[in-house]
Amino acid sequence: MDQTKQLDLEDERTAQKRYTEKLQERARRPVTYHAPANTIFTQDARPKLATVPEGQLVGRVALVEADPDLGGRSDFYIGERHINLDGIEVFSWAAPVACTYFRGTHHHEWCDKVAVIRSFAHSNGRIADLADDVLRSDVPGEPFKKRGLVIPAREGGARRPTPRGLPSATPPEAASPQPPTNVTQRRESTPWIEPEIRAEALLRSRLLAPRTKGLAPVLSTLQPDQYSLVTVPAMESMIIEGQPGTGKTIVAAHRAAWMVNDEMMAETPENGLDGNVLVVGPTDGHAAHVRGVVSSLTGGSPRVFVTSMPSLMRRIVHLREEPKEGASHSWMDVDFDLGRHARLALARFRKQRGVAPSLREAYDFLRTNGTPSHRITDDPQWDLYLRKLPPYEEARKWTAHLPLLAFLRWEIAVPVELHDIEHIIVDEAQDVSPLEWFLLTSINQAHAWTVLGDLNQRRSDYTLSSWKQVCDILLAYDEPKVHRLERGYRSTRPILEFANRLLPRGERALLAFQDAGPEPLVTRAREAELDDTIRNELRRLLDAYPDGTVAAIDTDPGRIRSILRADDWHTTHNAQDRWQKQGRELVVVPPAAARGLEFDAVVVVEPAAFPRNFGRQGPLYTSLTRPNRELAIVHSQPLPEELRPRRR
Repeated sequence: MDQTKQLDLEDERTAQKRYTEKLQERARRPVTYHAPANTIFTQDARPKLATVPEGQLVGRVALVEADPDLGGRSDFYIGERHINLDGIEVFSWAAPVACTYFRGTHHHEWCDKVAVIRSFAHSNGRIADLADDVLRSDVPGEPFKKRGLVIPAREGGARRPTPRGLPSATPPEAASPQPPTNVTQRRESTPWIEPEIRAEALLRSRLLAPRTKGLAPVLSTLQPDQYSLVTVPAMESMIIEGQPGTGKTIVAAHRAAWMVNDEMMAETPENGLDGNVLVVGPTDGHAAHVRGVVSSLTGGSPRVFVTSMPSLMRRIVHLREEPKEGASHSWMDVDFDLGRHARLALARFRKQRGVAPSLREAYDFLRTNGTPSHRITDDPQWDLYLRKLPPYEEARKWTAHLPLLAFLRWEIAVPVELHDIEHIIVDEAQDVSPLEWFLLTSINQAHAWTVLGDLNQRRSDYTLSSWKQVCDILLAYDEPKVHRLERGYRSTRPILEFANRLLPRGERALLAFQDAGPEPLVTRAREAELDDTIRNELRRLLDAYPDGTVAAIDTDPGRIRSILRADDWHTTHNAQDRWQKQGRELVVVPPAAARGLEFDAVVVVEPAAFPRNFGRQGPLYTSLTRPNRELAIVHSQPLPEELRPRRR
């Protein structure tokens, strides 16, 4: 590292330390509030105590010339929250002015004046590296002045008025000048061109680093196309599609945080929402993966509820554990029309008896197809289906009937903690069934949606096969625009090229950020030697990635667990998919539980055993694209035909 960069790093670390100190000091001050306004956010008249922020600076922006709104300076920081840092402004990552840093399409008036963007990489709460992107030739001689001896600016200057009735975003003592917030109208869509890369060196370094157990905020390296989707106004609905590793979950997590950010709401209230946000993923593991980053970005705001679709339904029905019996074997268990019949059954019950039913009463009324004189449906197929439904206590034991029970329960009594949902973000949306969509439409009071997914990863024939079908359920009178994320960040080109053989030829095009990486290693073993071969591959990858994460994905995870037990690995009751030995951890999951997760290296066992749907291999495709660096396949059965050309 050259001396100039080292001096810059030390200067920015000093700024980071001061920023953290000032934010934490402000967070500990008493908060003045008005009870009616705070009721909006805390559901009672007491203010919710602010979470003490980490105080991370995201980056720094230098303009080509000084601006009076910056106190005569030409540079400013982007950070977690707005504050005046000893004479230099730090603006929130969610404020409109942050577009200057992220290079989005929702342009601020300073965007055309940006000369240099400095991005920070953090490690253990400390700035570990920085990178400057120069955007124009007429860069000032010293775009980022070092701190030196600074006399702190007097706090308490003029500030943008806070809308009446809302709690102050900052205590009056910490207020300071705000930049102009004139934002032009969003540009019309244009033909796709390859998206630009910002902070490329830091992004590449982050992707090469070992994976962590959970998702982390990536504000420093959030890309322009991702930022533009994160900051679409909250009341606008959209669908975001993209191949594995294109950043869909990153967009989902950061968008949830952005929509409830109080500093964004104070400057552009028309872009926010008054209610709450629900983030729904496919599995509890995925929800845990996302929940940490949302909490970090929002300071633990109660306005964002992160869960999985199964957990959401269990919560509504008051089931503490996952039903033990199997998933659906009939399309009718999760069909949209079953939801319509359930809603009609509830209306008929209330009309005939004059009271709202219990969940058991509603289910039994539906199960008998109403009464002989007032049947719910005259369709013979549906009449037969309803009459063959199991008794209520049996139905509670079946995963297949959880969507129906959850829908009935929601229509009877809304859980207090899930009221006032105005925007729902659905990640891995290709795996949501029609009846589950029907439930979500009942939950979503404002009918604003962010739907993210990849139809090539569908794992069931009972889910919808096109985004138009999804729109027909969600938005009967409108069809949101479909945005496509083109560039893959997580997996290397060799991994994506191998996995993409499972796709139709017309859908195999890829734009991989990581070109280099090991070719996927495919090892065939005799059935009697399969366990030893799996064991050897796991050991090899654990040795190759000592600081990273390694996973095994198998349709029969019990096979892997038996191997690990024999080798003295152990697990805990609370995390049975995570195995430990001598300080190392190994994740063992079936294909369904791998959705939305990522690891440094993955062993996929017996690809031929993975289920197919409508001629596609969604579960296998998803599993092959979980690794960031290295993929290994171990099999005794013949590989699927699409994967055979590179057999070893």
